[in-house]
Amino acid sequence: MTIKTGFDEAIADARNPDHRNYSPALAKRIGAERRLCRALVGACIERGYAVSVNDGEEWVVKRSTDKAQIMAALFSTDEDQIVIRDKDGTRAGWFQLIYGNDGWDVVSDFSANPVCEAIWEEVLRPLSEKIEEGR
Repeated sequence: MTIKTGFDEAIADARNPDHRNYSPALAKRIGAERRLCRALVGACIERGYAVSVNDGEEWVVKRSTDKAQIMAALFSTDEDQIVIRDKDGTRAGWFQLIYGNDGWDVVSDFSANPVCEAIWEEVLRPLSEKIEEGR
C-alpha cells in the first residue's frame, strides 16, 4: 500500500482543472519540492541516519528510517525542519525546508558541517540545478 503524502494530494489538486487550485505551474513546483525532499530523505537514510521532522509546531516524526513515514509527514505546513541523528542518537545536523518558492530551492538552509555539506554537494545541489534547468 502506498502512503499518500501532502505533496501527492497538492499535485493532484493542481492538475485537476475543476479544482480551485488548478495550476500546471503549481503542480510542477510542488513536484520539484517532492523530488528534492525524497532525495534528501533517501540520502540521509542511506548514510545510516535516523530522521526527525518538525513542522514548525511539533515533532511529527522522531528518529525514523521509514522513508514513507517521513515523506508523509512533510508538506503539512509552509516549512519543515529535518534533523538527522547517527546510530548513537547524536545529532548530526539539520536541513530547513521552505515550500512555495521556485521548487528547486526548497532546501533553504542546512548545518554547516561535513555531514550536511556532503549531502548537499553530492545529492541536493546537482538535483536542484537539474530541476532549475528544467530537467
